Amino acid sequence: MPLPTDLCLAATVAADLGVPVDPSVERCVSAASREIARLCGRHFGRATVTEYPASYGRPFLLLERPPLVAIVSVVERGELLDPARYTIAGDLADGGLVYRLEDSWPDTARVGGLVTLTVDLRQGSPSALAVTYTGGFVTPGQVAVDPSSGPVTLPADIEEAAILEACALFRGRGRDAEVSAESLGDWSVSYRERAEGQRLASARAELLLAPYVLRRVS
Repeated sequence: MPLPTDLCLAATVAADLGVPVDPSVERCVSAASREIARLCGRHFGRATVTEYPASYGRPFLLLERPPLVAIVSVVERGELLDPARYTIAGDLADGGLVYRLEDSWPDTARVGGLVTLTVDLRQGSPSALAVTYTGGFVTPGQVAVDPSSGPVTLPADIEEAAILEACALFRGRGRDAEVSAESLGDWSVSYRERAEGQRLASARAELLLAPYVLRRVS
């Protein structure tokens, strides 16, 4: 059963592996998709969400679900902000950035998982700055679950990375990840070990994903 968060289809992975689609392949697809989301520090699927971002008094807000499709509302200190005071035009949307057209955003930062106004208020207050928006890509999993949500807009290199990672996870099932070689009599086999710092099972997938990793100040 596909999940909306799946970044590729089990049928594609099964075809690459030369095996039938079964629950094992589906689990590897979903596991690979979760690993990729964690590696990149972002949610890929399109959704309408509310975030309480940290701005640190800068003119840019970085939201967690690029590309930005539309800003529904921005609430600042409990007041609805005029949409004419900010923009996501041009390349801003692709980077998940909301630009303040005048001055800067209020000086907010993350403290203990909440967002605080670091100058005016020391206690956690999500109402300090709240952004409701639609963002993210339409994933293969979302279209598989609901065809009307299509077409797929997920970049091809992200989908390819998910296929590679799912295949690597499937091939590695039942093997101790700490064992790099096995032998029995005249038979022996060696497994490629992960390079230092490598987080995914597929090194090629990790390279494909490098441009999509979000880095933010916490």
